[in-house]
Amino acid sequence: PHERTVLLAPSWGESAIFQKYGGRILDVLLKTGCHVIVRPHPQSFTAEKELMDRLMRDYPASERLEWNRDNDNFEVLRRADILISDFSGVIFDFSLVYDKPVIYADTAFDKSPYDAWWLETPYWTFTALPRIGQKLTPDNLNALEEMIEACLTDPKYADGRREVRAETWEHEGEGARRAADYLLRKYQELTTEEEK
Repeated sequence: PHERTVLLAPSWGESAIFQKYGGRILDVLLKTGCHVIVRPHPQSFTAEKELMDRLMRDYPASERLEWNRDNDNFEVLRRADILISDFSGVIFDFSLVYDKPVIYADTAFDKSPYDAWWLETPYWTFTALPRIGQKLTPDNLNALEEMIEACLTDPKYADGRREVRAETWEHEGEGARRAADYLLRKYQELTTEEEK
């Protein structure tokens, strides 16, 4: 048993949550009564230093709000019941590894700088997100508490996580053994070549 915990872990840059929502999202989250952990992308503290300084000043750590800058994110992902993010890859770590729901921000995503800019089909990420959580928009931001409740209790999101996991994982439960077997085979191959 623990206090319901929401993890806000956005990416950084013009398309990310803090650029779009600023402190407004923190205001709404703090009104939910949940424990809120904010884990900004490490690049935010360099590329968006003024914004981060302002947010940390305006929303200091308290009993309800925690700022997390741990090097490793596994512990904070484990502690949270639900994640709010944007297009960050942490969404899939949280949702598929920890089997927990997400709320993803509707941000203007510019694909031009990325290595798949030429694809005409939608990015798989954006087809998977509606199956594992709900979309946060400026219009529904004030309903965030209800969205959190729905994502945590509606079985369609658990079903969606299973579906998305099946699309992304090969040989579930066998990864460590397969990786070790490959490394051993490769080592034997390389040492056999050296002996020749």
